[in-house]
Amino acid sequence: MAKPVNQNKLEPFEVSFGAGALSGAYDTIEGHMPIEACREALLLGINSFDTSPYYGKSEYILGDALLELRNEFPRDHYYLATKVGRYGYTVKEFDYSAKRIYESVEESMRRMHTDYLDIVYCHDVEFVDFEQVVGPNQAMEALFDLKSKGKIKYVGCSGYPLEVLLRIAEHQHKKGQPLDIILSYCHYNLQNTKLADYAPKFREAGVKYIFNASPLAMALLRDAGPPDWHPAHAELREAARKVAQVAADHGFSIANLASRFAFRGRDVFHLDATIIGLARKSEVQEAMRAWKEAKERKNTPEEDLVYEKIDEIFKPFKNYSWQSPSDKERGLA
Repeated sequence: MAKPVNQNKLEPFEVSFGAGALSGAYDTIEGHMPIEACREALLLGINSFDTSPYYGKSEYILGDALLELRNEFPRDHYYLATKVGRYGYTVKEFDYSAKRIYESVEESMRRMHTDYLDIVYCHDVEFVDFEQVVGPNQAMEALFDLKSKGKIKYVGCSGYPLEVLLRIAEHQHKKGQPLDIILSYCHYNLQNTKLADYAPKFREAGVKYIFNASPLAMALLRDAGPPDWHPAHAELREAARKVAQVAADHGFSIANLASRFAFRGRDVFHLDATIIGLARKSEVQEAMRAWKEAKERKNTPEEDLVYEKIDEIFKPFKNYSWQSPSDKERGLA
């Protein structure tokens, strides 16, 4: 029988439901799918959901699905996380003013049929000036005010460049108002493991919880090979295609191998949770199967061999991070 989550301490299951996939931006989502996916996730033990106003209709779809499940899984049975500050693709569509943050949190709560949010992140902090995050009448000030009023339980930052996240975390720590949580993406996977190196620095800066998103590195590590729009340069995309082929030649899925690698982050550097984009019941089941494999058995000799071959192919690009924001996102291309 499902139980309420701890209301005094964040205790996320190691797999977190990335609801950005519900937006339909990647695949067509039929009406019955979100409810089925959310119900399967909750039944299998997943207890946190991550979304953002930037993810199309994700907040509406997730909120309606969870409302439909409210009798079976009341609001206190899961953690809800969303974001503020980013509302479009380019830098021009960011607003980190306190006024907009207050409005955004209210909008998100309304869309998701709740009167509080467990986690709210400043979204993609590298897109705005440092002062827009931490300065007077800006995002951090508003979020910590909302936390003091009980509307938010945990305040965090999300983004791609780890040095930007660390600078904000250290600033907030010195201020005596440390961030509760950091959400990093594409920095703990088969190609890039820099989050493991930064984790102790975040802990020193008072950050209690560290989440990792996109263990497949924004589809870089998928069986079909990376999409053409991927921000990685051509040489890294070609290496990713070779890696996927090596896995397939040995009868493995690169997506499964990559997911299992990421799930071992808790053992390596006390990672709290890995966020995976989920939109279908079958995707939830696949993610949980990979998590169980990562936790319950060691690699076979053949799997170890494939991981070694993957490391060799990625060696020239190990820990390479692409530019964020891109020239296109800056409005320069």
